[in-house]
Amino acid sequence: MSNFKHRIDEIAAVLVDRGVVTRRDLVGCSPSEIEEIEKDVGVPLPDSYREFLARMGRDMGDFYRGTDITYRWLPGMTQAARELVQEDEADIELPADAIAFMMHQGYQFMFIRASEGSDPPVYYYMEMSGEFARKADHLTEFLFRVAHDEW
Repeated sequence: MSNFKHRIDEIAAVLVDRGVVTRRDLVGCSPSEIEEIEKDVGVPLPDSYREFLARMGRDMGDFYRGTDITYRWLPGMTQAARELVQEDEADIELPADAIAFMMHQGYQFMFIRASEGSDPPVYYYMEMSGEFARKADHLTEFLFRVAHDEW
């Protein structure tokens, strides 16, 4: 079992223990769905994100209900994030290796970067903010904190 698989399983267990989801609510993406996401973003997905998608990327029950984070919403999300930053006419650009993995109501999103390792930092952008805020040093750390409702 990879270290990331173990960590994602811990995150799933926290969600179940807190009553946010049942084990049956958590449905992972197939390998071909993960490949589709990778093709859509145009860069290799970090290992930790691959494990997250494989464990719960297709469905997460009520976890993050109302926020686009599952497979259904991922194709095109990074491009939508790029366009949001461009439309804001900010002095920043979404990095070429960015992978938007969460978007809320079309005005804020979270992303990771393919070039920043197998468990990359998490960045946040909110419409008109003009900046990318680093929210966690590692994707698994971010997901663990969110599972504990500490975000």
